[in-house]
Amino acid sequence: MAQVRTRKRGKTWSYIFEAGIVDGKRKVIEKGGYPTKDAAYKAGVERYTDHIHGDIGITSESITLADFMTSWLENVVASGAKQGTLQNYQSYFKNHVHSQLGKIKVQDLTPAVLDKWVRGLQMKGYAHNTITSIMGFLHTALNYAVYPAQLISSNPVAYIKVPKNTPRRVIKRTIITPEQFQSLLIKYPFGTPLHIPLLLLYYTGMRIGEVLGLVWQDIDFNRKQLKVSRQVVYLVGKKDCLVSPKTETSCRVIPIGDFLLQELLRWRALQLQREEKLGNQYIYLYRAEDGRLLRQSKLLPLPLERIDLVCTREHGHAVQKKFFSKHLHADGLNAHSFRHTHATRLMENGATAKGVAERLGHASVEITQNLYTHTTSKLREETAAIFERFSQTTNQCRQNADKI
Repeated sequence: MAQVRTRKRGKTWSYIFEAGIVDGKRKVIEKGGYPTKDAAYKAGVERYTDHIHGDIGITSESITLADFMTSWLENVVASGAKQGTLQNYQSYFKNHVHSQLGKIKVQDLTPAVLDKWVRGLQMKGYAHNTITSIMGFLHTALNYAVYPAQLISSNPVAYIKVPKNTPRRVIKRTIITPEQFQSLLIKYPFGTPLHIPLLLLYYTGMRIGEVLGLVWQDIDFNRKQLKVSRQVVYLVGKKDCLVSPKTETSCRVIPIGDFLLQELLRWRALQLQREEKLGNQYIYLYRAEDGRLLRQSKLLPLPLERIDLVCTREHGHAVQKKFFSKHLHADGLNAHSFRHTHATRLMENGATAKGVAERLGHASVEITQNLYTHTTSKLREETAAIFERFSQTTNQCRQNADKI
């Protein structure tokens, strides 16, 4: 490897190689202290190989996908991605990539190999969106293998598509009827921990994590709107954490109606009454530097940012997603049923796909249209029926005019 040179300095040897131009200046990497010329050269070759592969611990041109992705996750993703993204990637790697593809050399990953792998995911019953997410993860990793790691010349995932006959959803989405919703409110009346989360889900279409992460400062009672700027997620090893939404479009302002506003005002008053009544037994919530939600007695405040959550239990504890989901499942529902219901009712009553997408925080209008194709189809049929009725009226008027 001609790029690596050696030279003797005193009684030891050093390796040296050029690492390109940085800020207009020639950068050189050098390290000494090796007892022999061969030892310095060997170390230099390994360091040079690691350098041209993006400094992620790769010192060989031939590396298995498992070893490459382990280094990539630890050295690249962990240093720049959100904690939730890292955990999703680690889950995809552990559950869907490592056992099936891990032993294959990165250079031996062909479109044919990956197509077989994707069809295997389909056979296991995974939905279209799930497979797309797993493929997106692998595509991102292998993009790094193309550059800057320079292990392969092109990304084989780019040539693979999810089979068209893959079901779009595995879990059936449920539309909550007004009668069902009223039954829920009777079952979980005002003052119980689930009442306000149910109202927020039903009347705003927010995600459950966004509802549970809502703070009072995010609600503008004068302008009749609330701001989505954070969410609660469960992170392994950290438990519940308060973090920013995953995408920019998830940060949004949602107009709300008078009924929900009045219920929120009633709830805020009750929260403050409970805090005063319980005194030092009331729990305050705080956000640690790593996002964790911490709880502490009002008597012993922490030197951290206090979080004034909207959705709390009687003593000030945060309402947890698993607690909420457990009760909903008993009624055959999940939190996403409310979001689905909210969007469907809007579309059925003439709201535009763009307006619904902005309210839900979808990254694009296409996502909304794909999710609610059945609703837009119904609207098209209703539009055609309206025009048909109009045409019949027009024809009848013309026939009457002809008789005169």
